[in-house]
Amino acid sequence: MIPVHPALPLPGSDALRRRTDTPHAVIGMDVWNTEWARQQLERLALRTVLADDRLTPERVLETLAAQSVAFVCEELPVSGLAALAWAARRAEELRRHDPHLGVVFAVEDPRALDPSALGPLVRTLSPGDTDLNAFVDEVQRVRREFHWELRNRHSAVPHRSVASAGTRPARWTGAVPNFNVKHPSMLLPYALLSARTSQEVYCEISPQEALLFVADSAGREPVSTVAEVFRRLRQDVDRLNSALGSRLRLHLDHADDYEVVRAACEAGFDSVMVDGSGRALHQNVLFTNTATELARRYDVLVEGEIGCIDGAGLRKWSKTPLPDFVRFVEDTDLDFIGAHVGQFHSFDYGFAATRRSLAEIDLLSDSAGGDDLHAFAAACAQVEQSLTAAGLPAYSAEHRLIASMVRRAMDVEGPDAGQRLDTVLCEARASVPAFQHPLLQELETKWLEQRLEKAQRKTGLWDGIFATEPARGHRHAAVDHGLVRAFTKVLENSGRSLVVHGGSSLTKVDLTSLRAHGVARVNFGSDVFADYLEALRAHLPVDLRSLTGDGTWLHLRRMSYLAEVTRDWRSWTDAPPPFIDTFVSRLEQRYAAPLRTRTPAQPFGGRN
Repeated sequence: MIPVHPALPLPGSDALRRRTDTPHAVIGMDVWNTEWARQQLERLALRTVLADDRLTPERVLETLAAQSVAFVCEELPVSGLAALAWAARRAEELRRHDPHLGVVFAVEDPRALDPSALGPLVRTLSPGDTDLNAFVDEVQRVRREFHWELRNRHSAVPHRSVASAGTRPARWTGAVPNFNVKHPSMLLPYALLSARTSQEVYCEISPQEALLFVADSAGREPVSTVAEVFRRLRQDVDRLNSALGSRLRLHLDHADDYEVVRAACEAGFDSVMVDGSGRALHQNVLFTNTATELARRYDVLVEGEIGCIDGAGLRKWSKTPLPDFVRFVEDTDLDFIGAHVGQFHSFDYGFAATRRSLAEIDLLSDSAGGDDLHAFAAACAQVEQSLTAAGLPAYSAEHRLIASMVRRAMDVEGPDAGQRLDTVLCEARASVPAFQHPLLQELETKWLEQRLEKAQRKTGLWDGIFATEPARGHRHAAVDHGLVRAFTKVLENSGRSLVVHGGSSLTKVDLTSLRAHGVARVNFGSDVFADYLEALRAHLPVDLRSLTGDGTWLHLRRMSYLAEVTRDWRSWTDAPPPFIDTFVSRLEQRYAAPLRTRTPAQPFGGRN
């Protein structure tokens, strides 16, 4: 291993930690021995590993930790169309263990190969290049989007004991409802409910909901887009509280990323849920503690969760075990703790999965820019293989025709620079004999097939992102009240309280029992949104059956309808339309009232 900086830092020093975080670059010995290439690579200040015939790049990649190598740099031994095929094959070989490994091919002539024909996270390096640092940053950014562990591996704040953290803000007493914000216009009825009942009411938004239901633009950076949503929601909540005298509070739901937690804290949220429940208990504790320390610096109430709540209500055996709950309570310093007590969700909060899908869409879009030279190069390679399989020698006119089209398509500096690929095809048809026209037609077909495959892949990814609500009939969960009492007994006199998610899956009888159990907050989502859509029909009639289904088209229909009917919702504060009053009454009767009507002396509902 040849380090770029020969001076090694002292063990335990900050310099050592920074060096440990620095990615590797695996460099072919022939590239390293080229002076102009070595100078550019040294400027990156990466940890360098030299590879040769004995220590091949593949062996190096197998030895080093996954995702610790930013890129592999090798010479490109061939040129022209053969170089495209060779580069594609070589990139596939190197990415056997890491599909997001950067691959760099060193070429003396920058005109030898157009990088846009090479596919995502593959580029060339030639004399005079100045943007190799940007390429390394892009590789690292994409990996962070795909790998939760890379984003959350280190503490987001300097280490500090809990004892020295900020003071906890004031809390409410009793049980309060917490309603999902699937659209910003839902804030008004929530604030009206709080004002009319003189009670605290919470409204919550998950990063998934912020991105898919509230954001005006998806953008290329999910976290920055979500952060902007958080800031606007905070402004709207403050405006409503000032105008209506309400006590509407803003909560971040199901956040499993330090970046998202930080964004909510900086926006001024009243509380945040740091959700590591989808991971092993040890990982959950580590993530929860670090995220809690971050939130404490902003004097924000913190909720954690132990036990992954069933998304479909089918895994009845997945309730949170009492020993796990006890350990989680002992090892964390939370204000609220959510657990699986038999309820279920009806919404997918998989923001990490959405980030992966959006990153893959971006990679596909980047490689498909303009006429999609990458797809054209792949089509030419397929036609070349067909010609060879048909017995045509490499010097045949047909091989030369395809090679010349590739050269013209990738001409970035000559007289044909910027030539559209359909123009290249049209000019070829005008200059070749009739018997070669089927060959050109085959090339065009392969090119379109390559582009269609990418488009279909992106469509599938979008459908997966927006398939947020599992299709199921309305069913109620069976709350394990004995388990709820056991959990609240553990929390007794600890200053912490239990939170129950999946409130829409609970019967009214179960809801009336939760305050007596000592539950501090119940989260409601899917049924509230359905009730809101039903109330909106009185304002702008619509056949709600047209708003059902799944995937992207369901989301498009719903959001289009909401945008039309609520486009001026901020002007409703002084004189809300009648349907808002109807919806507020529904919120009070179905969700808020049951949480404050039963006393500890009354019997519990549901099953013990």
